[in-house]
Amino acid sequence: MASVQVTNQLTTTDKDIPTPNPSDGSARTRAKDYLLEVELVNQPISIDLFKDLSTSFDPYVQVFQVPKGSRGANVADGALLLAQDDDGGAGLNPKIPGDFNSTEYFNGAGPTLTSLPGVDYVVRVTSRDTLTQLPQPFTLQVSTPSGSVTLKDPITGAPVNQGGSSGIPVARFFDKTAGGHFYTTDPIEKSDRLTNPSRFQSEGDEFVAPGDGNAKVQRFLNTASGTYFFTNKPGEIQFVRTLPQFRDQGEVFNSYSTAVPGAIPVYRFTNLSRERENPLNITHFFTRSEEQRRVVQGRSDFRDEGVAFYALPA
Repeated sequence: MASVQVTNQLTTTDKDIPTPNPSDGSARTRAKDYLLEVELVNQPISIDLFKDLSTSFDPYVQVFQVPKGSRGANVADGALLLAQDDDGGAGLNPKIPGDFNSTEYFNGAGPTLTSLPGVDYVVRVTSRDTLTQLPQPFTLQVSTPSGSVTLKDPITGAPVNQGGSSGIPVARFFDKTAGGHFYTTDPIEKSDRLTNPSRFQSEGDEFVAPGDGNAKVQRFLNTASGTYFFTNKPGEIQFVRTLPQFRDQGEVFNSYSTAVPGAIPVYRFTNLSRERENPLNITHFFTRSEEQRRVVQGRSDFRDEGVAFYALPA
């Protein structure tokens, strides 16, 4: 089963909309929208919205259908409403499909919400009635039996991580020619390497660069070896700029400088065998995998340099 979960809260800065309760007249509430991308078609989509036990608001979830690739703060405005569910005001959690036939379906959807080709979805988290107190925390979970599901920011299209902050996956490639790894969030750089498998071996998303990261990662090209060095440490950035074989390529993605809640360490190793070939061939390997770290720690041709920076899990 594929599943994605995000913890966030409704706040005064969220979208201002009429309440879903038809008997409320002109009453208004707040809503937070998430773009939902489902990898495979004909997949049943399950959605659960959990409110924090310390709160008393009446959570409500709605699902809209939009053309694939849609973006914008108002992407759901005028879109097809497919399904909605309330917690009934009895402490139950909104759920699609809901228990006891509680979910309402529209525009041909239901009784099971199923992914279709050429479309994405907007999952809206809101409240049935006017919110008298903000913020209101919640947890949203979306699942399908197979493939992958991704919740994204409707404006930027960036994936939303489990802490509720937007982030961008960092892909890892092994350069068979240079003998080193390359890490990038740039879609053009990803595409260039994916279309050149004879040289670049894709190793998937290694970690997620946090949108709210407090430290920019700088990238340097080692012109002697063709490999790359990444660091968010100001002292290292200034030092590497003094080495003649390194070319500064600027800031490439965000990271954390310390272990904030939800973050994971990304470890760094120096490839000693490359330096023995040529002292200018300063080459590093980065991984967030504890298993890979243990394997590389056991090799005599690598030196463990500890935590390079902190990111989010892929």
